[in-house]
Amino acid sequence: MHRRAVASDLGAVAATALAWIAAFHLNDWLFARAELSSFVSLIFLPAGVRVLSVLLLGWPAVLGLFVGVVIVAIPNWHLPAAFVPAAISAMAPAVAVTVATRSMRLRDDLAGITPRQMAIISFAEAALNALPSNLFFWAEGRTVSPWLDVWPMFLGDLLGTLLLLYCAAVLLRLFLRFQRGTT
Repeated sequence: MHRRAVASDLGAVAATALAWIAAFHLNDWLFARAELSSFVSLIFLPAGVRVLSVLLLGWPAVLGLFVGVVIVAIPNWHLPAAFVPAAISAMAPAVAVTVATRSMRLRDDLAGITPRQMAIISFAEAALNALPSNLFFWAEGRTVSPWLDVWPMFLGDLLGTLLLLYCAAVLLRLFLRFQRGTT
């Protein structure tokens, strides 16, 4: 039984890393014109992967996000520095989901979660990612001000998350309608 849990957790890590990498490249393709810089996009779908994966898979998703961000960041950052945006990107949804689910008393299986609660979690994740990320970019000399891209990054994370969650909800509804039609 312990081996099954480990295999399941490793699968969640790998699936999350792959989903984040795929969303990153899809975002580059779909929203290239929404990019303000190599670090900021006005619509950032991987932020939705962060929230959704942590909500669904928990801590294995946090590790998967870290791995996915490191893989994508390696061409732009020297390896030790790539760990910082990866840690921020992984921990922002972990903190947002943990605090929000406890303060809103959500069930572990997320049954009954409302769109308002999802919006609150998305808002918190965007804020927890945008501020430390921009402070890091400034400390690394990649931006002239630590505050320059906080709002655009926050907006991009929030819009990307809400767009991805909306698409996931529509697909789930269609799947459930199809399931009912075939049974």
